[in-house]
Amino acid sequence: MSTQNYHYTLWLWLEGMFPRRLNYFLLMKGLVSTPMDLLQGTTNVPNLRIVKMRPDMETGSWKFDSEADALPRGTSTPCLRVTDTQTGRERWVYESVSILSYFESIFRGHGLTLLSLDPLDVAATNDIIGVINLAMAEGGTYMRHACPAMAAWSGLKNEDRSHAAALNSYGIMVKDLRKVQIWAEDTLAETGWLTPGVQGPGLADITLAAGRRYLELGYGWDIFEREELKVLAAWYKRFKNTLPWWDALEEREDVHPKEMMLGKEYREV
Repeated sequence: MSTQNYHYTLWLWLEGMFPRRLNYFLLMKGLVSTPMDLLQGTTNVPNLRIVKMRPDMETGSWKFDSEADALPRGTSTPCLRVTDTQTGRERWVYESVSILSYFESIFRGHGLTLLSLDPLDVAATNDIIGVINLAMAEGGTYMRHACPAMAAWSGLKNEDRSHAAALNSYGIMVKDLRKVQIWAEDTLAETGWLTPGVQGPGLADITLAAGRRYLELGYGWDIFEREELKVLAAWYKRFKNTLPWWDALEEREDVHPKEMMLGKEYREV
């Protein structure tokens, strides 16, 4: 698919959970050269522009380098605007997984192959990503009920929090992650990765690793801490050790806003 008639504008809060998926993708595809380039919003593709966002901790709103770059109404981060440079028509892609799959299709010739062309492999990848997203949603519900600060940020009144709800969501999250292990069992045995039909980490791996890292940084939470998730714990260690840019991106001093780094002591259950 030719991309020369389109311009791509990608809004990213680089430290966020779902934007983090795009961080990993852009580096693995070689669409940005280095973590420093990513942090500066510099890409290797003339028609791909990154708009960096950052939270204003005082107002709870977003900050941008210019008002012209403000996040469009009705969107969140990440989101992608695709502009036809010949007609001026704009179309939007709103969800991280949709952006990942779209970018993989149009930038297939760049960098690593992150999604198989085989229809069954694609279906299996979508199954795994779907249950990963369910697990992340349950993890979010757990955090809102277990951590007062998270509840406040999410608009949940403290008196409406429930430790029982927190533990229920935690259990469902673990069940979903066990399902990931089972569904990816053959692929993990063959290649060591979650994404079928590719020789290295692919879209399913990116999707889960970003969530795992974000929750560790923000809340001191290893979501693979349970014994029944030891396969995923080993997979995550392998993922980090495989990527040559991991330390420069994810172990830097300013990897996450200090105001948003809540240790496990902030979780009540």
